Amino acid sequence: MAWEAMRTRVPPRKHPTELCNVPARALERAGASGQARTYLYSKGTTRKMRKHVLLALASAVIAAFCCQSVPAQLPGGLKIPKLSKPKPTPTPAETAQPAPSNETRTAAQPSPSAAPPQPTAGDTTLINTRIRFWPETLTSYQGNYNDVWSWIPTVKFTTQGPGLPSGAHYYVEVAQPGGAPWVKLKCVGNADGTGYDCGNSNDLEKEGTLATGVFPFTVKMRNPLDGTDKMLFTGRAKVEKVLTSGNIPPTSKQFVYYTNQDWNLPIGQVYIANEHLTVRFWLRGETPGVEAHLFYRGQEVGIFEKYGYQYGASRCSPDIEYRPTRDAGAGAPQGAKWARMNCPFETIRTEPNPNSPDWHIISANPGEYEVKVLRNKRLTRVLKFSIGSDGHIVDNGIASGNGMAGDNFIFVPVLVVGDLDGVWDRNAWKTDAFYGHALKGFNWPPQ
Repeated sequence: MAWEAMRTRVPPRKHPTELCNVPARALERAGASGQARTYLYSKGTTRKMRKHVLLALASAVIAAFCCQSVPAQLPGGLKIPKLSKPKPTPTPAETAQPAPSNETRTAAQPSPSAAPPQPTAGDTTLINTRIRFWPETLTSYQGNYNDVWSWIPTVKFTTQGPGLPSGAHYYVEVAQPGGAPWVKLKCVGNADGTGYDCGNSNDLEKEGTLATGVFPFTVKMRNPLDGTDKMLFTGRAKVEKVLTSGNIPPTSKQFVYYTNQDWNLPIGQVYIANEHLTVRFWLRGETPGVEAHLFYRGQEVGIFEKYGYQYGASRCSPDIEYRPTRDAGAGAPQGAKWARMNCPFETIRTEPNPNSPDWHIISANPGEYEVKVLRNKRLTRVLKFSIGSDGHIVDNGIASGNGMAGDNFIFVPVLVVGDLDGVWDRNAWKTDAFYGHALKGFNWPPQ
């Protein structure tokens, strides 16, 4: 009974985390004092001695537990997780790309796939002159932001005809150089209703590539209602790269990607719409101060002064522009920018107007015409065409011979004058025009 009575006076056992908060002075009295040692070695066995023996043993256990466990715990028994050192993301090497740059490829460049079937009357078709392929430069690579820039494709096009059938949708497939499958682009109608935009960086960010070269692509129309999947256009785009602008080392992998559009420079267009004569041509670089002048039999026509103002010269503006989605460095001539200039002649008409006797009427003046283009007051382009006795543009057979005929619309060779375009590929039109569909019957430079 005496032993049982002694046990009832022992305080209840505390949780180890609570014992860790016992003051050091109490622990010292209980387990580290000389008194405890005296009781342990005195003669006889008493209840007081047993009590202190138990307290001494408990103190030793508590001290060992607290010293070893406290650093790894929080109050309430919560454990502190061990933090591992972050591992740096390895910088990918371009040589690991499955689609290497065309600078290192030895195989022949791929040609476009088999031509799509000829459309029948009433079908929706793509306008070949308004198909655009352009890389979007990403400041990441396969979703990792590590100072390596990659790119994904974007495609834009305009259609003609009745439009999409019920239930149908457009999409674009882009392959790697050599033909291996790469990405599929969704197409949506653009905001201004003039065509379709294909590609979304949010969907394709992890598909970014470092490769350059010739990339085949195909525009298709799928209709699950009738089970059809039609190929509307197949082509190829030549992608190049240059280091971005700024103070970066030559070893940097912050490349800006772009599609080489040099094939456009020798090709111009002449057409009549709403009784206006209009010409189009391409420039490389910035495009301020561009104006076109029309000559007939060696004399400029359609130009006159009225109320102190001069009328007649066409003020040109771009209707299509290609420019990198990031700033290109000095390594890209003219900033890797191309623009198609649209130049309407407001004072050149097909029919006379009694209220505007100073206008030049082409239906009354058949023969050869010449357009000279000034760029920042310097001659930069020259192109020629002819008007027939019926007042229509004489068909030279190029547009009609390539399935792109239009009423009063022709392609013409354009003479590139001067050095404002920088160094460019003067043979690109032979293989790269319209993304691999060179114009049959077209010759350059013009004779």
